[in-house]
Amino acid sequence: MIKKISLAQLKPGMFIHDLNCSWVVHPLFLTRFKVKSDDEIEKIAALGVREVYIDSSLGDDLLDGLSVADVQASIETELLQVAEASGRLPQPHIPVREEIEVALGIHQRANQAIRHMMSDALMGRQLAEGGVDEAITGITDSVLRNPGALIQLSQIKTKDDYTFLHSVSVCTLMTSFCNVLHLGKDITRQISIGALLHDIGKMRVANEILNKPGRLTEKEFDEMKRHVAYGSELVAGLEWVSPISRAVIEQHHERYDGSGYPAGLESDLIHQFGQMAAIVDVYDAITAERVYHQAMKPVDALRKLQEWSKFHFNEELVRHFISSVGIYPVDTLVRLESGLLGIVVEQNGADLLRPRVRVAYDTLKNWELAPYDLDLATSADRIVSHEPPERWKIDTRRYLESAV
Repeated sequence: MIKKISLAQLKPGMFIHDLNCSWVVHPLFLTRFKVKSDDEIEKIAALGVREVYIDSSLGDDLLDGLSVADVQASIETELLQVAEASGRLPQPHIPVREEIEVALGIHQRANQAIRHMMSDALMGRQLAEGGVDEAITGITDSVLRNPGALIQLSQIKTKDDYTFLHSVSVCTLMTSFCNVLHLGKDITRQISIGALLHDIGKMRVANEILNKPGRLTEKEFDEMKRHVAYGSELVAGLEWVSPISRAVIEQHHERYDGSGYPAGLESDLIHQFGQMAAIVDVYDAITAERVYHQAMKPVDALRKLQEWSKFHFNEELVRHFISSVGIYPVDTLVRLESGLLGIVVEQNGADLLRPRVRVAYDTLKNWELAPYDLDLATSADRIVSHEPPERWKIDTRRYLESAV
């Protein structure tokens, strides 16, 4: 049986099923393993891990551990409270289907801009504002018209282009986050610049480390972490990169409990915008397919963020971020009360529990349907659960890409 326990309850002889810290890919630990010593537990604690999942069928048990079902039920209750408390969010000015074509061009130009910027960093050239300014303007304008279009595109990534597409995705998600927090155009622009450049320091990390197909050694892992300091150095002295932008670049790996890097800052010592960047960076990273881990569905990633917010992130900001992408994010497969299955394609700012979905399957008749869009805000149907796409052999990305 899989159970969740605190690190203080972890003992040698127990089998770790999940370190519950998915953004850390550490050379000292496999994904699943039996704990052999107290020294091993101390090394796990040094990663910032506070709670783990154990498998009692493969190691020693703990009678009062929480079952996975209990944990999930608690998180779902918390998310319903987020939905009820979110109130009315900024409404899109135009439907997502009208924005998607424009957003595609913006996404491509932003990708090109960060490619050029990273190429300049790699070649030792000074970073110029031009392409970044155009990219930020396009992203900001698109998010104001309808954030769902760019967020939808951000879910479509390839392994080879991860570094570039991740930068654009983090920028898009941060811009939408700012919109929900009503931070204003100037502050949003500065945050978005930092978000687009947050990984610029990776261009000073050796390619054999950056693109290594297997696990990093401890020495390689330490070098990878230096990308934050390298990024800070690359933007130092650039007038167009403000202190707000630098906070995003320099603090996106800090954690609210002090377990992050490079400075080990905690709580309010981390700038609010650094705290926001930490949330968004982790969300986008764990929803991307990488050589060393399988992509987590956005709906599952949000639930992990909610779980981790107890220690690692600012809980209030996590709730606002969840509001910005929806309780059921774009790309989520949901089961409706009618038995239909649909893929979420657009949020409803007035009610996070009633997004627009692309209906694809009828579970009662057990057959695939010609896809059509259903706005749950105006329908009597409602979501009763989210579903694993593999169970129904549904490729959700195919339905998203069909709109592009």
